Order: sequence, then C-alpha cells, then structure tokens
Amino acid sequence: MLGEYHVGRCTRNCHSLHRPLREGEWYYSVVMESGDDYVRRDFSAESWKGPPEDAIGWWKNRMPTASEKKLVLAPPEVLIDLLRQMGNFPDKAKTRYLLAIMLMRKRLVRPWEGTADDSLEEGAMRLEVLADQSTIDVMPCEINRAESDSIRDELNDLLYCEADVVSADDETSTR
Repeated sequence: MLGEYHVGRCTRNCHSLHRPLREGEWYYSVVMESGDDYVRRDFSAESWKGPPEDAIGWWKNRMPTASEKKLVLAPPEVLIDLLRQMGNFPDKAKTRYLLAIMLMRKRLVRPWEGTADDSLEEGAMRLEVLADQSTIDVMPCEINRAESDSIRDELNDLLYCEADVVSADDETSTR
C-alpha cells in the first residue's frame, strides 16, 4: 500500500545563501527526512553542489516570472483518454507509463484489486479508473536519467495549456 507524504511548497528562498530566489532563476529542491516528517530545502543553482547524502529525492525547477501565463492541467477525462489512446503507440510506452504514475498520484486511477485474470500481459499493471471503474493495462518501463527530461517535456506539452484569469473567483479559461 502506498502511503501519502506531504512535502511543502517551494520556500522561494535559497537555503544555503539565505536569500530570496529571483524571477526566472533555476533552483534545486531536496526532500529529506526529519523525524517523522519530511522537509523540503530549496537551493539556487549557484549554490547547488549536488543532493545531500540524506536526501530522499531532488529535482530542478525554475522560479516563475511575472509575465508568464499560468499553466493548467487538462481535465481528468482528457488525461484518462490520453492514457488509453497511447496504448496504440508502442514507441510512447515510457511516456504512457509516466502518465499512468502521474494519474495514480492525482488519484484518478489506482492499482486494480480484482481477481487474477489470464488476459493481463505478463509484467503489466492493471489500473482501475476511479470515475467509471473501467481498467487500463500499462507496461512498466525503466526510464533512465538521460531520457527523463525529454519525456517530462513531452508530457508537459501534452497535458498543460496556458490560462488567463477571467474573474476574481479564480476561474480560468483555456486558449
């Protein structure tokens, strides 16, 4: 069973230089254990010397600029449909696998808990779509570090679009 872990948002401050991160600046975030909790530390690119030994995970990101439009994720139905459609393109297996993991994190799908079934390809994972209880089979893939950036960029291009704020209620419309 997967647990739920809460990690704070970006602190917007460099942990080692004790200064605010600037607009558009690249930075690294690190997650570490602290007792029974997890803490996040953000480091400017200039102070980054690699992840600390006790780091559980780390990633690189960029501070937004004031002129950037907010990106919004496609609706859940679109994401599920994309996951299904990508099954027809074997060359997109790694992107599809990463999308499946993302949808599990967003609680749109979960590992299927039904009875064993001979139709499941060996090594595949069966996911249950929470909205309609349908299933989708996905082959796990190993993604190496050299591929991860291009796969992440491909997913971002597929899943996000720019949005403009249209009211004070924080409703958004997409273009």
